[in-house]
Amino acid sequence: MDRTRREEVTGQQRRKGNQPRRSKKRWVTFTVACFLYIFVSSSLLIFHGPFSAVRNYVIDTFDETRHGYLLRPLSLFTVSNAAIEAHALAKNGMVSETTPISEIATRNYTNGDGAIHLYTYHGETFTAYIMVVDNPKRIRVAVTKYIGQNGETVQQMVNDVGAVAGINGGAFSDTNQQGTGANPLGITMHDGKVITGAGSTAKYPEIAFTSGGQMIAGDYSLSELQQKNVQEALSFGPVLVLNGQPVPVPDQGYNPRTAIGQTASGKVILIVTDGRGQYGQLGASMADITELMLQYHAVIAADLDGGSSTTMVYNGRLVNTPVDLTGARSVATSIVVMPEVGGSSQ
Repeated sequence: MDRTRREEVTGQQRRKGNQPRRSKKRWVTFTVACFLYIFVSSSLLIFHGPFSAVRNYVIDTFDETRHGYLLRPLSLFTVSNAAIEAHALAKNGMVSETTPISEIATRNYTNGDGAIHLYTYHGETFTAYIMVVDNPKRIRVAVTKYIGQNGETVQQMVNDVGAVAGINGGAFSDTNQQGTGANPLGITMHDGKVITGAGSTAKYPEIAFTSGGQMIAGDYSLSELQQKNVQEALSFGPVLVLNGQPVPVPDQGYNPRTAIGQTASGKVILIVTDGRGQYGQLGASMADITELMLQYHAVIAADLDGGSSTTMVYNGRLVNTPVDLTGARSVATSIVVMPEVGGSSQ
């Protein structure tokens, strides 16, 4: 009897000892199943649900923070790279009308027109750095020399072409959405030569400069740009100032931003802002940038690539504080300021 009782007690102890293990396994299995259900449901709701604003916000956030490569797995690979790239251009679509070129002065610029002025503006949620270039004919579009493979930082492009200053430029895509800036999107031109978009008849949101140093911005095809004798062009937007008046644009929150504009006298305005936690600052809104452009008398202005891309360099130094953990981000294009011909580079 004693032996039988001991065996019964031992069996009960074993069963009791196995219960916590089974409970733990069940809990882990239940937790994993719940996580997968929530993840799959959320992914389908965000990327394929009825809320297009939520979908666009998620794509914008990941794309602007250099984590676009996560969008494919987060969407369960139901969103293609082509769709992500198309969204990048679509969100920057502009108005078709632009400031008439005749309203921006053209003249024979001399060495006395070569000054570069750098200002700092402290807003409530951002710090802005404003560069004013007196001679618009010093403006060029620089393109990564590793096009199709990798981008370059603004400083590297400035060094490549012997410029004295530069800011990041337009939209780009890259291999596997790794944020390396390999391929400029839209139409890209330098010195009158077509870098990307050759043979295309489509219209893209373009920011460009003619041979006379006049800035134009709007939706243009390659043939339309060539008819206007455009020498430098890249793709981004939207337009912020048109004919000296602010253009209403959708609110995209507070971020580091980059923008370009021009006054009626031809001076070019380059603006970058810090944000996303830099020194406790959130960043600037589109309305903030528009207001700054108007304060500096822009008759036309447009937004450039922002977020982690936002960079300004001048005389070999980084002017702003990029938010990317690795420092200045690699991009596909930059807008650079060339040295004054026959005079000072300042």
